[in-house]
Amino acid sequence: MTDAHDVAAAVLGELGSMNAMKLEKLVYYCQGWHLARHGTTLYPDRIEAWRQGPVVPLLYRHHRRQLTVSEWPHGKASRLTPVQADTVRWVTTTYGGFSASELSTMTHNELPWRAARGALPEAASSNEEIDVDMMQAYYARQVASVETAVVLATANAALEGEEFDEEWQDRLRDVASGLTSADELIAQEIARISGDRT
Repeated sequence: MTDAHDVAAAVLGELGSMNAMKLEKLVYYCQGWHLARHGTTLYPDRIEAWRQGPVVPLLYRHHRRQLTVSEWPHGKASRLTPVQADTVRWVTTTYGGFSASELSTMTHNELPWRAARGALPEAASSNEEIDVDMMQAYYARQVASVETAVVLATANAALEGEEFDEEWQDRLRDVASGLTSADELIAQEIARISGDRT
């Protein structure tokens, strides 16, 4: 069975040497996107919501105190199935150009890490597990049909205590279908709020 060691070896095989924190984030994204695309975990190992973002403790124990990781002798990329290897290639192509700090910031802005930490401040230590079901729902929303994306976004907002009325759901449909960019929607909302205050 494939484990996080094999995924780490595959990531390094695709991109070469990298910062240890970047490796952790890419292995995390491999799990999230494999769940979204195939409905199953890529590896069974626990992911925790640490201060700098998601971390697989199994990996951390082996790269602890290393700034740069060049190889991963604890795993073998050859153990991945063709479908699993495709997920790793997709993630390294999509996210590989980002720095470790950029990837950390991205994960901080995403629901799975935030939900696992609850009300903890960003600077607080934590070893809370990131829920794979939430990861699957969150990342699946990114590849869903327009209607499914709106339903999932509305449900995720409700989990955070926000309600999207029908008008907002229509605006989300415009973003999901490409009629409006997310930046345009945000600018419109800022203008609306600013207008309400004057």
